[in-house]
Amino acid sequence: MEIHLFKRLAKYYLTFFFYFFISSYSSAQERWFQIELSIFSNENIEDRNAESWLPSDYELNYPKNMQKLSLPTDLFLSDQNLDDELSVTESASQEEIDAMIRKDQLENIRPRIKSTENNFKLFDFSRDDFTQLPPVDSDFQQTNRTLERSSDHRLLYHGLWRQAVRQSSNAVPIFIEGGLRYGDSHELQGSVTIRFNENEDRVVIDTHIWLIEYSIVKNSSSEWKLPQIPESIRTKGTVRPSSLTYFPNNVYVMEQSREMRSNEFHYLDHPALGLVISIKPYALPPR
Repeated sequence: MEIHLFKRLAKYYLTFFFYFFISSYSSAQERWFQIELSIFSNENIEDRNAESWLPSDYELNYPKNMQKLSLPTDLFLSDQNLDDELSVTESASQEEIDAMIRKDQLENIRPRIKSTENNFKLFDFSRDDFTQLPPVDSDFQQTNRTLERSSDHRLLYHGLWRQAVRQSSNAVPIFIEGGLRYGDSHELQGSVTIRFNENEDRVVIDTHIWLIEYSIVKNSSSEWKLPQIPESIRTKGTVRPSSLTYFPNNVYVMEQSREMRSNEFHYLDHPALGLVISIKPYALPPR
């Protein structure tokens, strides 16, 4: 009986150490990187209009396995529900229309209130993937300040996170949303994917993002169809209702792929958008 019990215990421990070894080996094989990304607009209308942008030339969509960067504030803040309403009449002038849009945007950037939901958790910034890192880890602070002070550009999005980089078939796209808010949408939308090339000797960024020019007056000659943001990505909370209806009259699509070297800044150019990114190898600390 003692021999039988010993065999059972030996089998149990061998199985445990086998799965522990496989798990540790798999984790060690993954190559992690710290990624910093800023996306900004080109405010020069002549540059934007230098190319033709037609709805029939592009298919805007969100990948199925897309993920949003985790933000600590998303866990305990929700949008305040406001009841202000704006309305537009057929006789409104362009100045009145612009004033209503500005008012609507200002209402949407009011401070958010605490949520009653108990969703608080602690982040492990050294080990959690796809989590927005604090500004102390940023190398783009000066770059972002320069963009924010520029009259020719506007900073639309800044992301700073860590992740394991994989080949295309297993890569996880990152949801991109930024810039000014129009109703329940933002002017910058889309996704970026960080992956390895086939030889795994370069990290590649794939961009599928678009900058939207909204209006409350519909342009029937250019009807863009924007994809719905997946429910799993949408920020929880109530959105301030507005009687204004926004139409995407112009959309500027940025679809590019770029191989990158580690520890270098890389710039992707576009008539309406610009993107700067850096990647640094990151050693995942042991548990």
